[in-house]
Amino acid sequence: MTSQSAVEETRRCLKNIEQFDPLVNAYVHVMPEDALKEAEAVDQAHLQGISSGVLGGMPISVKDCIDVAGVPCTNGSTFFKDYVPEQDALIVQRLRNAGAVILGKTNLHEFAYGSTTQNPHYGSTRNPWDLDRIPSGSSGGAGASVAAQMCIGAVGSDTGGSVRTPAAINGVTGLRPSMGSIPMTGSFTRICPAIDTVGPLGVSVQVVARMFAAMAGYDDEDLYSVKKEQPEFLDILNQSVEGCRIGLPRKFFFENLEEGVGDAVETGAAQLAELGAEIVEVELEDAEHAQQSVMPMVWADAYEYHRDRAENTPECFGRDVLDRILLGREVSGRDYAAALRARESWNRTVDRVLEGVDVILTPTTPITAPLIQDSGDMLSTTHHLTRFTYLFSWSGLPGLSVPCGFTNTGLPIGMLLNGRPWEEKLLFRIGNCYQDNTDWHKRTAPLLRAGIE
Repeated sequence: MTSQSAVEETRRCLKNIEQFDPLVNAYVHVMPEDALKEAEAVDQAHLQGISSGVLGGMPISVKDCIDVAGVPCTNGSTFFKDYVPEQDALIVQRLRNAGAVILGKTNLHEFAYGSTTQNPHYGSTRNPWDLDRIPSGSSGGAGASVAAQMCIGAVGSDTGGSVRTPAAINGVTGLRPSMGSIPMTGSFTRICPAIDTVGPLGVSVQVVARMFAAMAGYDDEDLYSVKKEQPEFLDILNQSVEGCRIGLPRKFFFENLEEGVGDAVETGAAQLAELGAEIVEVELEDAEHAQQSVMPMVWADAYEYHRDRAENTPECFGRDVLDRILLGREVSGRDYAAALRARESWNRTVDRVLEGVDVILTPTTPITAPLIQDSGDMLSTTHHLTRFTYLFSWSGLPGLSVPCGFTNTGLPIGMLLNGRPWEEKLLFRIGNCYQDNTDWHKRTAPLLRAGIE
């Protein structure tokens, strides 16, 4: 958040889009005239003493699998290149009502089904910290748009890690919310309904928390929406972490990491301890097998949804996404049932650990941003990048990724706070306290340092 007017902040973001997006390719559609009109309305309301809502003119980007009225929503595919929704998705309505200024639609991995955002139809998105590297995905455009200061906040979606990994890889903050807390109405994320979510990314925990406050709430049209009141939390963001018990599972989660990642997260844990939190060593049994055991459920659901398209017009897909969709072709009913049992077993393991601690702290990703030239095998890259995040998706847990350091090559590292369902407020409190005492989230990408800020 800044002290600038909504118009000034919107113009700054639009100027950055004009200068940097030809290099980054985060946006597939920009709405400069509409955005400035919305910003002017916010400023006029402010002058009249009318509240502009919890977002107060914040410029926001929206992933291009979420409806914005009158703007094409491609879902990163050619199948929907001509689809123009007549109304906003419910979360976009809520963001506007809270004072958001919608800047445009961001690039994604085709059908949100991959973690590289190397899109064959709308071009690849590049990482603002190193243009030769991927921004992760599938919300890579969202993460890159925040990192390049082409918006203040962004709306993404997350099934196995598609908000959390772009947040970590791009050096920004991102939240996967509790399942059912934010409605999916008007979102085309259709991979595995049991774990599909939408969630906010932003320059700080404060921004992400305000976006979540605007987006969350029950919707009867969403079959997976949960009728549960979110407690007030914005007024407790500045509370200390005194007394918080943070579980640190070193087995598996701190093994086979890129150099620098584990040290940065360990340092982050030590800083939280200095601020009053208690760090508790925990173990999540069988974590090394959980992802592979449950993945057939995802493959089967994705194939069932895309089956007609994949079987009748396979040439319209990018090869990598088609190959991943077709993994579900061979999943039997017995395989699916076994995956469901494996998921329940894993969830029991997580529940037992959370009986003794308030949150579980891990690296968000085991590696930093891979080179584009090394990401040709999308399936392998996705599996590796989501090695930790998928595990907490199975359990429906909220997860907040915050920047916690950099490698010696200058690439961002993220740490992931995983809480009990409907405990976003605690994640925000811990994350905000951490950011009040560190400056990792304030660092700017080389792209910005060489241009305008």
